[in-house]
Amino acid sequence: MSTLTEKEVLEIFSEGGSLAGKDLTGLNLHRSVLSGVDLSGADIRGINLRGANLSGSNLSNVKSSEGILAEANLRNSDLSGSDLSDTYLMEARLYASDLSHCDLTGSNMSGAFMTGGVNLCYSSLVSANLRGADLSGAIIRRADLTMATLRSVKLVGADASFSDFTSAALNGADMTRTNLSGAKLVKAVLNSSKLEFARLDNANLTQASLRRCMLRGASLQMAKLAKANLGFTDFQEADLTLADLSESNLRGAILLGANLKWTDLSLTEFDNTN
Repeated sequence: MSTLTEKEVLEIFSEGGSLAGKDLTGLNLHRSVLSGVDLSGADIRGINLRGANLSGSNLSNVKSSEGILAEANLRNSDLSGSDLSDTYLMEARLYASDLSHCDLTGSNMSGAFMTGGVNLCYSSLVSANLRGADLSGAIIRRADLTMATLRSVKLVGADASFSDFTSAALNGADMTRTNLSGAKLVKAVLNSSKLEFARLDNANLTQASLRRCMLRGASLQMAKLAKANLGFTDFQEADLTLADLSESNLRGAILLGANLKWTDLSLTEFDNTN
């Protein structure tokens, strides 16, 4: 199958035709208007769609590794099952889009707008860059974010239950009311993050760093925090029932009103704890 030209792509689209399964590799469609286009199963590797309007489009199961979709409008689009590894999606608008079952390994999504219940369930975001992205209200269940960069990310009210954040960087993230139940955050760095009223029941934060975090009113029932750095973290009114804080650092932490029923505090450091 031969690669289409930029002119052929725009002609097919203007005539209401489908681009499903077509070869668009390496094309330059910078700022093109392709809203509602059907690109399902297409090969768009290395394509330049920077600033393009692809709102309401079907991009399911596309091959887009190393493609450029930075600043693209992908509102309400279907990208499910696509290979978006190493794709540039900086500041892309992905409001209410479906990115479930995608391979986003190594992709750059820094500053992307992914609100409106964007779906990232079962997707791979290993080593992805989501710094400063807005994922408020996103659905990220059972996703793999191992070693991902999520500094200053907004995850307010998101559902990231049972997702893997092992060794991820979440410094300064806003995870107020986020559901992280059953999530794996082993060796993750969450220093200075907001986790007020978050759900971390059965989460694994072994050896994680939560220094100076805000965990007021959070639920951490049966959470694993062994050997974690919890220095100067605010646990006021938090529920730590049956949590494992053994060998953790609680120096300077605030535990006023926290529920510590059956909490394992063996070999924990408590200097200047309130």
